[in-house]
Amino acid sequence: MTRLLFLLLFALSSCSSTRRGLTVMRWVEKPMYSEAIKNVPEDRQLHFDKLGTFKEGEAGFEEIRSTLREGDVIAYHMEKNEARLAVLKGKLTRAGYRLLDYGHLAILTGQSGALRLFSSHSFKGPNTEEDVETLRDHSFDVYRLNRWAKVDQGRFHDFVVKSQEKAGNWIGYDFSGMFGLWNSNLSPDKAEDIGHDYICSTIVAAALYYAGADMKVSNRKGYLDLVSPKQVIASRGVLREIKE
Repeated sequence: MTRLLFLLLFALSSCSSTRRGLTVMRWVEKPMYSEAIKNVPEDRQLHFDKLGTFKEGEAGFEEIRSTLREGDVIAYHMEKNEARLAVLKGKLTRAGYRLLDYGHLAILTGQSGALRLFSSHSFKGPNTEEDVETLRDHSFDVYRLNRWAKVDQGRFHDFVVKSQEKAGNWIGYDFSGMFGLWNSNLSPDKAEDIGHDYICSTIVAAALYYAGADMKVSNRKGYLDLVSPKQVIASRGVLREIKE
């Protein structure tokens, strides 16, 4: 699978590129707008606001760290030359940074008392292994949901725990979703609906949906639909009625 990604990356290397990501992949980055949202009351409409940015090696980390809180979404990025060099050194997990505007996504959870990064990694699956201190070694933007206070945070915590229990090991990473073939359940209502594997972007979208924030990231119910990190944070959603 990593070999296929490596070949795909270099097959596209001749295509035009923006500062981050390839222009030919812009279709992946387009947010999914639903006409139905127009009829939703304003106090139930959702979007992400960009709160800050940090570039690895520069000053200001402590300042941005002090603003972080549960529910904030971290969108990681690399400059195109930096990403290309990382892939040439054999770090194939960095290929996504070369193709897309954002190469990785995580959401902060504070259920253990200290803020940790909840995401999914290849050969690890869903996990909260990293704390916010690890962000010091990355370049990233911070996004916050405009109505996070209205999200069911208890259900958000449940999703964080149950998704890790369900995956259990590296199989919990959704390699099919990485290529947009099909995604694990993006709209779980009950614990048994939670998928057994996710990629970084779909696990954030599914966690939010489970907690009551439907960000409308998929038009095809997860099939033939590559959900990119930018697509999640650029989409507009709605507060939904939770079905117990």
